[in-house]
Amino acid sequence: MASDRTRVVASSAISDPRRDVAELGDLAIAPSVERAVATVRDFLGMDVAYATEFVDGQQHFRVLRGDGDSFGMHEGLEVPLAHSYCQAVLDGRLPNLMPDVHGDERTASMPATEAADIGAFATVSITLSNGQLYGTLCAASHSAQPSLEFRDLQFLHVFARIVADQIERAQQQERGRTLELRANATSTLLAAVGARDGYTGAHSQAVLDLAVRVAERLGLDEHAIDQVRHAALLHDIGKIAIPDAILNKPGPLTSEEWEVMRTHPITSEEIIRSAGGLQELAPVLRAEHERWDGRGYPDGLSGEQIPLASRITFVCDAYHAMTSDRPYRSALSVDVARKQIADEAGNQFCPDCAHALLAVLADG
Repeated sequence: MASDRTRVVASSAISDPRRDVAELGDLAIAPSVERAVATVRDFLGMDVAYATEFVDGQQHFRVLRGDGDSFGMHEGLEVPLAHSYCQAVLDGRLPNLMPDVHGDERTASMPATEAADIGAFATVSITLSNGQLYGTLCAASHSAQPSLEFRDLQFLHVFARIVADQIERAQQQERGRTLELRANATSTLLAAVGARDGYTGAHSQAVLDLAVRVAERLGLDEHAIDQVRHAALLHDIGKIAIPDAILNKPGPLTSEEWEVMRTHPITSEEIIRSAGGLQELAPVLRAEHERWDGRGYPDGLSGEQIPLASRITFVCDAYHAMTSDRPYRSALSVDVARKQIADEAGNQFCPDCAHALLAVLADG
């Protein structure tokens, strides 16, 4: 049975039509997740309303309005989804509207009912425009709410759409900031490489062109293609720390010089980890010289342990290096280079990436 304090909370949540209209106006003029959640609580006359996100089997409370403390809820709370009302609703075991939780045998004995003293509950999913389930929009009360009906469920769905729109807008703004940071960092790093070694800068641009076409050939999504684009452009950034005597040596490297040369993927990783907006590329650049058969460097990764962007960049890097004049050798012919790529598919190179590159080259 709800406490006297709880009854006071519940009665204070009863809607004032004039205030509700004003809140709707505010929401329409300046929509936000916070305003939407607060309006849901007031319109339904519930003690608390909140928006959650599902992450790795956990329900994260992102925005909460109302008396969350009396339910043991607060923003930032994480609870397992497995035994929650929300998961049961999504699985079809419970309805979206539960006007009398204690009076329903399906919910009366659930741990959440006792732990939070829930008398009424309503929830709908928050689904993004691409169909991804983000989480739920919920409202709860300590006392039963027999007036909850289908129109309230429709109302919740409308506000879940508003919440989803605001979440996506925030995500797009964050992506825009990340892309701007990436562009600035990439431009700065490429300028440094160009000043240090003209070949490396031109080579990276050529590898980028090939790598993007290979990524498209493999059917990667735009985010993955963007990762390939940046990885290809910056794959040799670590060579900025290699001495000129080794980098431009007009003959074969000694074993000691090769040891120095093989440090450049590690240096690439270190540089990228400190560059704004590019940190996710760090493991990709570190693995750019790993071989499919596990005989690469610096970590001896093999097969699909190697990030896909690294595998694509590696085979495109190798092909362009083969077909370019270097201080220690003349360029190979296109036919010889293609044959070497084909022969090493499944050994040095990821077979899918090697075959995609050969298809791209065949297309001209």
